[in-house]
Amino acid sequence: MKKILSIITTVSLLLTAAATLNAGAEEKKTVRVTVQNERFAVSDGAPWEGKLLDVEVALGEDDSIESVIERAVSENGFAFTVSEYGYISSVNGLSEYAANGSGGWMAALNNWFTSDGTSAYTVKNGGLQAGDEIVMQYTCSWGADVGSLYGDFTTTLSADDFGFSGAHVADCTYRQLFSPAATDYTIYITSDADVLDFNAVPVNKNYQVRAYKNNYQPAVEGADFRGCKNIPVENGDTVYIGVGNPAWPSMNSWAGTAEETVYRFAVKKLIAGDLNDNGMLDVDDVTVLQRHLAEFTNADGSEIVNDENFMTADFDGNGVVDIADATKMQTVLAEFDV
Repeated sequence: MKKILSIITTVSLLLTAAATLNAGAEEKKTVRVTVQNERFAVSDGAPWEGKLLDVEVALGEDDSIESVIERAVSENGFAFTVSEYGYISSVNGLSEYAANGSGGWMAALNNWFTSDGTSAYTVKNGGLQAGDEIVMQYTCSWGADVGSLYGDFTTTLSADDFGFSGAHVADCTYRQLFSPAATDYTIYITSDADVLDFNAVPVNKNYQVRAYKNNYQPAVEGADFRGCKNIPVENGDTVYIGVGNPAWPSMNSWAGTAEETVYRFAVKKLIAGDLNDNGMLDVDDVTVLQRHLAEFTNADGSEIVNDENFMTADFDGNGVVDIADATKMQTVLAEFDV
């Protein structure tokens, strides 16, 4: 009986310890805070330039964007001042109007210059959440030099900043060139499922960017994947990324309503060479490719290899569909037969 009681006590203690550890892990929430000055050079009189800090900050239930910025700056040994109106007016000696009459500090939440002050976005009201990214940056022209374009109605993504990542994204996918004017793309994955992160930065950061899976629901709060991150996908899914929907808050709403842009990213499992879409590479796929190379067309007159299946046909992954792909497919099939 003593042994049984001892075992029960030990198990109970272990379960309690595990629960405590799990609770601690669940409570540990952070946001990323970056403070930078890329517009006012030291050679022009700035006390410092470049990225001052880029850190993860613990997020508490009473926090706001303003409080986590202040804590990030102070805990890393940098001084800051707050103006009589409640906003941060200087960081590490770099103050508003130091560059000119249009200079000052601006904060972006997940690549969006918020329509209200930083103190208005809190954990309690859902305006600030774990995993958010906050960038505090210095402007020399009322924000125009850092992407805050008042009166500009551009609602496209920036080609220079766009990108995405996933553990199983096929290399050939990254060779597709992103153009802000083109809205339909295919992301090929090499497994049945993946988790995608998008770096979706609007040309005009006064507009929000939101991501959805399979159903584009801009009017439904909370239906989006915050920050366009951690989107679980599988073969057949579609990720929608909207920019500047009129239902969302915007720094430009005072100037009128913009027409949103919606990008679509179809997710497809890549089975190299599977041109007949039967889920495997076989001799019929080689025949399909050979017909294309011989300049045959489909029954409706369309090309056998097109934009949609080009990546599948490019068996050797060199960006060109030619006889070398058919030869390599045959070689692989011969090896399988052996």
